[in-house]
Amino acid sequence: MSGPNQAGNVGENMDSKWQWAPALYVAGLLLMNILSIPFGVSEMPEECPEDSMNCDKRTIALDVGEEEFHAVMEEWAHDRSFTTTFSEGHIVDRTLFMQFPDDILYSNECGEIELFSKSRLGRSDLGVNSDRLDEIETYLLEYDFETTCQ
Repeated sequence: MSGPNQAGNVGENMDSKWQWAPALYVAGLLLMNILSIPFGVSEMPEECPEDSMNCDKRTIALDVGEEEFHAVMEEWAHDRSFTTTFSEGHIVDRTLFMQFPDDILYSNECGEIELFSKSRLGRSDLGVNSDRLDEIETYLLEYDFETTCQ
């Protein structure tokens, strides 16, 4: 007779190594989001920094009332996913899997909407901020607003 099956023990060791993966993932997300807090943007900048590869800013001609505009931006944020947080004038949007936080600032200057999106972490966003502002711009231009600015 031969000894115990060694192959079964190898499989059991692999399973025990992977059981920590979800906990490490969640711990990494928490750590990244806590460490990114000081890099958040809270005021609309004049423009993106020169040579920035993780920022986009644009102005859209749109005549909409202030309250309705905030409501529509809140609607856009809530339609994104469970990873987006909204406060008037400031949205924090996180990438789905890795949860990298990006700040979106917006303002309504009676006929002109200013939009700004910037990643908190990293030197390059691989075009995510520009794509996001494209999506917001399309959303706003296709929306059937009922009010105008006064």
